[in-house]
Amino acid sequence: MKRRVLKLLALGAIFTVAVIMGSAALAQLYEVRDYTVTHMSDIADHPAGYLVRNTDGYIGVYYQDGRRPIFITEIPMASLGEYDRNEIKQGISVATRQELIQLLEDLGR
Repeated sequence: MKRRVLKLLALGAIFTVAVIMGSAALAQLYEVRDYTVTHMSDIADHPAGYLVRNTDGYIGVYYQDGRRPIFITEIPMASLGEYDRNEIKQGISVATRQELIQLLEDLGR
C-alpha cells in the first residue's frame, strides 16, 4: 500500500513538471519579441499588404492583418520629422513589397 502511494505521488510530480515545462515552451513560442525576419530583404510579398508603424521607438513593419511586427528597422522615430512621426504613429499602409522598400528608404534618409 505504501509503495503504491509513493508511485502515485511520483507520477503526479512527473505530470506536474511536464505541464509546467510544456507551458514554458509554449510561452516562448508566442514571445512578442520573436520577429519573423531579421533582414529587410527577407520580407516576402504578402497579399494583404503591410502596415508601417511605431514599434518601441523604431519603425516597425507588420503584415496588414497581423498583430506582431515582422521586422523592426534601425530607424528611430526620433530621427523623423514631425509630419512623418505623426503618419507613422497612425500607421502607413502599403500594398506591395516594392512600395514598402521605397517608403523605408525615404524615411531612412
